[in-house]
Amino acid sequence: MALDLTRDAATATLEQAAHVLYVAWQQPDRTITPVGRLTLGLDGTYEFRYLTRASEIMGRPFTSFPSFDTVYRSERLFPFFENRMVPTGRSDYPDWAVSVGLDADADPFEVLASSGGPRATDTLELFRPPAVDRSLQRASMRFLVRGVRHRGEKAQDAVDHLRPGDRLAVRPDRDNDVDPLALLVQPSTGVPVGWVPAYLCPVLHRLSAANGGDFSSVVVTVRHVGDRKGPSHFRLLCDLEFPWPFEDDPFDTATFDCR
Repeated sequence: MALDLTRDAATATLEQAAHVLYVAWQQPDRTITPVGRLTLGLDGTYEFRYLTRASEIMGRPFTSFPSFDTVYRSERLFPFFENRMVPTGRSDYPDWAVSVGLDADADPFEVLASSGGPRATDTLELFRPPAVDRSLQRASMRFLVRGVRHRGEKAQDAVDHLRPGDRLAVRPDRDNDVDPLALLVQPSTGVPVGWVPAYLCPVLHRLSAANGGDFSSVVVTVRHVGDRKGPSHFRLLCDLEFPWPFEDDPFDTATFDCR
């Protein structure tokens, strides 16, 4: 695998990329923050680069990508990400693929996008940016609900009763002293089961502010319910859809700027 380590090398723009995944890292305070971007270009080339704030957040780079200022390229998926794929040899892989909307023979990028690339040995997550339909002024994406385990047994029980297609509500977590923008995810039972990822909260608060503080236009639908005994990281996968009447994209913020 050949890597292009040249600084300031010309790269395809985000609009030219066929696929985009952001890489988020869990800080010591357990906040999960975007630090990198993986793209698959139209020419089949993979590219990884750090976001502008990565060095400030992480302190030191990933061993596999040792320079914050380098654009890394490869004709095949970097082992750093390949090792995070759900093993296709698992006996339950075909059922899992169908449950998250994948074909059993889906390409590696699609598998990473749907699974989030979880591993028990570290604190990383991969996620796609919202897809914006300008003609409908709507945006959609998929996300993993945060902190189900920390919500306690009642939340775990509530998740056990959820099924794909169930609708969930989003509401402000007004008792959260750590993050004033925190948003809870809540089924019809009224028991909050976790939180919206922190990187999505500013997006939804911006929409809410434009709607007089209302979050009812945010549609959350259960996509996959993981086994209670399985990885807590993949306990509840949801689809998110919301209006986007603004001219910019939801992630056109300093948080997602690249180096």
